Amino acid sequence: MIGNTSGIGVQRAAGAVRTYEYFVVLLAAGTLYVATVAPGPLWQDSGLAQLRVLRHDLRGGLGLALSHPLFYLIAIAVQAVPWGESAYKTNLVASLFGAVTVANVYLLLRLLGGRTAAAAVGAVSLAVAHTFWQHCALAEVYTVSTALLTAELLCLAQYARTGRGRWFVLLLLANGFGVSNHLLALLSLPVWAVVLIWLLVRRRVRGRVLPACAVAWLIGASIYLALIVGELASGAPLGSVLCSALFGRHYAANVLNTRLDARLLGRTVLYLGLNFPTPAALLALVGLAAVWHNAAFGLMRALLALVVIHLVWAMRYDVPDQYTFFIPTIVLLAILIGLGAERVLSARGRSWAIGAIVLTALPVLVYWPLPRVAQAAGVSLGVRRDVPYRDSYRYFLWPWKTGEHGPQRFAEEVHAGLPEGAVILADSTTVPPLHYLMATGRWTRRVEVWPAPGALELPEDAAAQLEERLRAGLVYVVSPVPGYCPRGLLERCEFEPAGSVYRACASGVSTR
Repeated sequence: MIGNTSGIGVQRAAGAVRTYEYFVVLLAAGTLYVATVAPGPLWQDSGLAQLRVLRHDLRGGLGLALSHPLFYLIAIAVQAVPWGESAYKTNLVASLFGAVTVANVYLLLRLLGGRTAAAAVGAVSLAVAHTFWQHCALAEVYTVSTALLTAELLCLAQYARTGRGRWFVLLLLANGFGVSNHLLALLSLPVWAVVLIWLLVRRRVRGRVLPACAVAWLIGASIYLALIVGELASGAPLGSVLCSALFGRHYAANVLNTRLDARLLGRTVLYLGLNFPTPAALLALVGLAAVWHNAAFGLMRALLALVVIHLVWAMRYDVPDQYTFFIPTIVLLAILIGLGAERVLSARGRSWAIGAIVLTALPVLVYWPLPRVAQAAGVSLGVRRDVPYRDSYRYFLWPWKTGEHGPQRFAEEVHAGLPEGAVILADSTTVPPLHYLMATGRWTRRVEVWPAPGALELPEDAAAQLEERLRAGLVYVVSPVPGYCPRGLLERCEFEPAGSVYRACASGVSTR
């Protein structure tokens, strides 16, 4: 046992954890994610992220809580790579930090348990978890957060081994950077505060560690804090700035929700089941018991507190993309699976280890036929309309995005197919690839796009503004569906297909 000076014990890995092991796992995970990353422009929030990178926009337009400046600083820096499409380079940021997360999980499990096969079980279970893998293939901020979260746990393990307070300082620095990336990192902060106070009371760390930790956290969080200070300096009211910083523009009620009903519980079971559709998931229960009862893990009981906090947060956060907020929980559960594998494999031979790794990789075989099975069974994905060049079942149920050229094909068709002087009304899902072509200088025809670049919504009087073009047959919409098209157009127009979009025809007015 090591780390008795800290009052905690973390078992040394059987044999030295060689540096090459970490990089082998990093390379393997990176190869998987780079091979399955989306090759170009994307729909929805991922497409908006690609546009923000092109505009060097660290703030965004959805409120400070959704600004995620650390991710954008990294993605903007990656644009200096002299090859590749800008959108592809932005997507790669998520892939690379996803690979770092998987490698961190492997290293953590080697430090906590020591068995290579058990660490591989935990790492593989995370690498192929549906939502995590999906967000390694898109321009999304979450893998930067998970890389930092697992770095925090590595610092905790190193503190447990050495009893040196500098590891806690580094832990708080990583958490501060996590806040600069996504406010989900704040959920872990109370755990670290309680652990640090407990160590101070028991005199396991020196008093000077506390101010050092506070300074380190402020340094990491300074990127996000600077945005808040900038808003205040511009004259924005303190109340509105704090609301924006904590909740964004529209999500205060969702963030503060305390209701947890059967519908949300059912979603939780569905989301977690989708990520771990394998008997190997039961190893998480063994790992949970191991952490709770085995004194060798000591301080790592903080891991259980993190699981509970992140899981409960995600369960009651009732938003359309709720499943994404389970990503930290998925990472933590993969660690528990690895710890469970350590307990189960410790008294068994090589064949058991191979079998455990095979079972852990089983989800890949589940995901492959899943879109076809779900569609045949009439399973609803909650999608209200079809999007051009997007098979909703494949898009949402396959975590990989290899060959996802649909957004670019859609944008190029709209650009080439609409007449000069036309206007196309899109929505938050379909407008990003259109704006991307404009931002990269490939929108050369006189075809107007609404919302305009930099805007998030159509003007309230959109239908009235379009009157002259409507009579000339120059108004097109992507989706003539309530919620995706101005109500005024829906009430007075008929819509005829025009390629992958629709031409709006005012009643009594011929467009032919």
